[in-house]
Amino acid sequence: MTNLRRAGLALVTVVAVAVLGGCASETEGRALPDADADAVASTTATPAPASSRPTTAGTTAADLDLEVDVEPGDCVALGGAVDDATIDNADCGSRTSNYKVVDVVTSSDECSGDIDQTYFETRGGVETGALCLDIDWKVGECMDLGGEDPQRIDCSATAILGEKVSEILIGTSDVNECSSSDAGYVYEERNFVVCTDSF
Repeated sequence: MTNLRRAGLALVTVVAVAVLGGCASETEGRALPDADADAVASTTATPAPASSRPTTAGTTAADLDLEVDVEPGDCVALGGAVDDATIDNADCGSRTSNYKVVDVVTSSDECSGDIDQTYFETRGGVETGALCLDIDWKVGECMDLGGEDPQRIDCSATAILGEKVSEILIGTSDVNECSSSDAGYVYEERNFVVCTDSF
């Protein structure tokens, strides 16, 4: 079995848009970036919209015999190399959690186009299941996006590419609607914005 990971794209906007890249890997599972609103909660705890792409209703990782047993809304700690991804269950918002499961699908092609990461597994070169993942954003907390994978850090820590989440706006893809931040990550396909302040 091969675990692989592929990076998708989340857009950072300050007036201009920059791409947040990812990676692809193969060895018992892969991760590919894409974004989903279920991976985040708004400041008022309003659930994020579901992906506009078809999903496998009620599918869990166990149904597809994936290495990690998760379902949409669960969080994971994703790491390792592109061709040798590692994945473990993690409590959402914890130090170890870096991604939230947006969807569990039979093929990574079924993930929304704006997710942050995709993890998929192959057997004999054939994809056997995938997790569509978003960064485990949490209002008031900080992530360092400067490494191979996002990492939750103290907001007072030194970061390569530190981002503090000020709010999560559902139902818009306009970063100018952020009330206190002048930048953010835009998930246009699923129509939400994670407003952030860089440090």
